[in-house]
Amino acid sequence: MSPRPSRPAAPAVEAAFLAVVFGLLTLYCYRPNWDIDIYWHIKAGEWIASHGAIPDRDVFSAVDQDRPWTPFQWLYEVLVYEVEARAGFPFIRALHAALFLAAFAGWYRTFRREVPGRVVAALLLVVAVVLSEDRLRVRPEAFNFFFFALLLPDLLAPGLGWAALVRMGVVAALWANLHAGGALLLPLCALALLLGRGLAWWAGRGGAGEGRAVGLGDLRADAARLAVATIPMLPMPGFLRGVYTAFSMYQESAVLIPEWHPPAAYFLPELSGRFTAHHAVCGAFPYLFLFLVGGLVIRDLVRLGWRDALTRRDAGLWALTGGLALLAVQSARFVYLDAVAAFLLVMIHREQVGRAVASMGWKIGLVAAGGVLAGISFEYSVLTQRGGLDRAVRLLPYDHEPGEFPEAASDAIAGMGLRGRIFHFTRWGGYLIYRHYPQCTVFTDGRGNFTPEERDDLVRSHRPFERDEALEEAWKKYRFDIVVFPPPVFPLLTWDRDRWMLVYRDEVAEVFLRRGAGSRENEARVLRYWAQMGLDTRGGVEAFQTEYERVLGGEFLAREEVRHRALSALERTRNPDREVRASGLYDLAMIWFAAARYRLAEAALDRVLDMGFHHSTASLYVAWSRYLVGDEDGARRALWELVMPTGERALHRDRGPLKWAGYKILGLLSRRLGLPEPESGREGEKE
Repeated sequence: MSPRPSRPAAPAVEAAFLAVVFGLLTLYCYRPNWDIDIYWHIKAGEWIASHGAIPDRDVFSAVDQDRPWTPFQWLYEVLVYEVEARAGFPFIRALHAALFLAAFAGWYRTFRREVPGRVVAALLLVVAVVLSEDRLRVRPEAFNFFFFALLLPDLLAPGLGWAALVRMGVVAALWANLHAGGALLLPLCALALLLGRGLAWWAGRGGAGEGRAVGLGDLRADAARLAVATIPMLPMPGFLRGVYTAFSMYQESAVLIPEWHPPAAYFLPELSGRFTAHHAVCGAFPYLFLFLVGGLVIRDLVRLGWRDALTRRDAGLWALTGGLALLAVQSARFVYLDAVAAFLLVMIHREQVGRAVASMGWKIGLVAAGGVLAGISFEYSVLTQRGGLDRAVRLLPYDHEPGEFPEAASDAIAGMGLRGRIFHFTRWGGYLIYRHYPQCTVFTDGRGNFTPEERDDLVRSHRPFERDEALEEAWKKYRFDIVVFPPPVFPLLTWDRDRWMLVYRDEVAEVFLRRGAGSRENEARVLRYWAQMGLDTRGGVEAFQTEYERVLGGEFLAREEVRHRALSALERTRNPDREVRASGLYDLAMIWFAAARYRLAEAALDRVLDMGFHHSTASLYVAWSRYLVGDEDGARRALWELVMPTGERALHRDRGPLKWAGYKILGLLSRRLGLPEPESGREGEKE
């Protein structure tokens, strides 16, 4: 029974569907940038354009500028540099959005031509969107999407004319210069088709087996595809050396880069963040789909025998489907390839799928599945990541995702004119190159060009409660000049001022100078800058840091939202109810503490404890406040009272038990004061 002809309303429904999908895709693709790599790409393009050559050494490294590094996206880098220099960053975002939109349009066009019915094509498009959402970034991968969609019809064509061969060869050469690593996908796909059909030809020799025989003409067409997909890439500048460099770096850096972990990493919050339905789909789909493909292959082998299984269906498409499915389970970066693999699987079973979708029940089921996936997509990319549709639209004019990069800190570094080597939060390396090279070099960036020892030092420095010691050990090895990390760099909010100088702080980043004989010029630049900003710097480095913290605290207290919180807390301190009064004093103390008004914070917390409440967090902050103002004996007494509460406090339940971070602070503070770390602190660490 053949499928019913489409109703007149079907094209209008399809147009409305596409308008919604591509409207959402535009919102996804043109969002403010949050990816870390585009910035070093722009700076690499500037270096290539100014030097007229492709670098073969790591010119951005603060550790070893003789370390081998050859970019395999050199043409992309020159392109984005020229676009940014001539038109601005919004046009870089527009370029990438256009490439992604063109890729999805190309895929949908291919889906519509090759699969039975609009509903199946629409579902495949939604699957492609969901599996691709994490890849919709401002980075050279946009060209991978575009070129793969452009050449997919040529890969699937039964024969290949001269025009298609020329087109594939030109795109292969261009792709190899724009993203050589991604370009490898093209010869791998061509090779899979050739191997699959080669096996089918071998199985069908002498007329054995049923189905369409694969002839030598088919193999010649597939061999031609492989040749034109591979040979033009080989002589391209930096292709072989760049790919070798990338694979060499991958061995060390993959463990630190979530996208290079298998899709199962979607289920690990430490790698992918808060778990959502989108994580469940992207984490499970590649494994389930590979299981499905394997099951169908085994079914055909058992039912038909290996010869008929190879000749009755298109073995080339089977090989390509399996190859893409295997890539998808290797790395979260390749999960989107399963959308194309699913399309190929539908092509292989076109007749069975066509009969199924003739049923209204199947159509309703497919539409429902598409609706659920579309909802998962919207929930993840709009509601979770950007706080709702209204905020997502309002943020579109922004070049960078707010709070994602140390923009204000970089403005200050540039304004001060700081020079030297930067040790930093890993995600910010590329942005710091973009803002400060060649005046500054960086420890690492998204390329992951580091040794195992450097990787271990980097990992330890990113553990906040080990950072004090980690920075000291790293400095002895690498002699960096500037530190840029999310606040607080030093979790106890105090540091050795003979070694470190705080030069900038906001809610996103803190910047410290390493003091020493070689830092005098940078220190003078800092003092000149802040003097121009109105701060009193006449007392030198020590006095400046105290003055700067006082000014930051005043700015914090002047914020409207902080004033509202303080007024609310102050109002509660006058309440006759003891618990309400204590909560107001506690909240007021936390505001004073955040503003570095430690004596005021201590006084408010002492009043809470004097009411007889057992409140471990309040006791910890009393000890911490006393330590920060130099009263170490008082801090020790407060810590003892925290660990061994006496009097009325010991009889009541703990109103403010310490959490994990509190136990870590307790341990650091105890060690700093020469006290043994409490057992409860070690238990908290295990938890």
